[in-house]
Amino acid sequence: MRKMYFVFAIVLGLYSCNTDTDQLEVDNESIELAAKNSSDNVKLLRAWTSNSSSPVLRRYVRRFVVKVKNLAFQKQVSIHHSTFNGGWEDIPLTFLQSIGDDEEIWIGEVEPDTEIYNDEFVVKYSVNGETYWDNNNGDNYSMLVNMGAFLAPEVEVSVDQFYTRFFGGSFNINVDARRNYGTAGSVEVVYTTDGWVTTQTAALSYQRYFRVGYAHYIQSPNQFDIDKWETTVRVDQEVNAIEYAVVYRVGDQEYWDNNYGSNYVIQKVTY
Repeated sequence: MRKMYFVFAIVLGLYSCNTDTDQLEVDNESIELAAKNSSDNVKLLRAWTSNSSSPVLRRYVRRFVVKVKNLAFQKQVSIHHSTFNGGWEDIPLTFLQSIGDDEEIWIGEVEPDTEIYNDEFVVKYSVNGETYWDNNNGDNYSMLVNMGAFLAPEVEVSVDQFYTRFFGGSFNINVDARRNYGTAGSVEVVYTTDGWVTTQTAALSYQRYFRVGYAHYIQSPNQFDIDKWETTVRVDQEVNAIEYAVVYRVGDQEYWDNNYGSNYVIQKVTY
């Protein structure tokens, strides 16, 4: 009997050592990533986390928008994300558009049916044999699973293109804005259906609770003091495309999201 207890103790000790070692490796990588210097060549502009699970379908959504300097044509941009199994995993991003100052926007999303991603991540940019990081100035980024939007400090208002839709005669516009001066301010969409021959405006409504799935809501303001805004406007059924921008007014300040000077264009979805 003593031999059995002795063997059990050894096995338990080995398991404990392995578990401690695995956790130490994860902690060491987290510390190592935090110790890297954030580079001006790469910057997280926007991130989103939500749980849109239902009784029949489970989805844990994470979306990212990143800006990089165009240092070469061949490049890899990814989110280096911690996982619940004790490791780190690269979520690849894809090119979206070029903007001014020879910079590019890259985007990506994952929707696993199990909650595999932990809270912590950094941005990774590999080009010309070098790797550049955005690790939130040494703190690493951290977002809980149902937090909604994170906006970089330089971003005051951002169109959420995932929830912005144009179907039939309904144009639904969805926006995230940073709460400033302790007030939510106001948000408007400025749009045209005829190439700016005429212009329309519509006020967005503040969304104290924004539903993202079965019994799952994003609360405004969230952990990062970001508020959710939304409205739906009716347009003629003959309209097939809408060009638009949004303006956020708070205090005596005015902030625009006009897609880096190009305005947004949304095409009607038809089935």
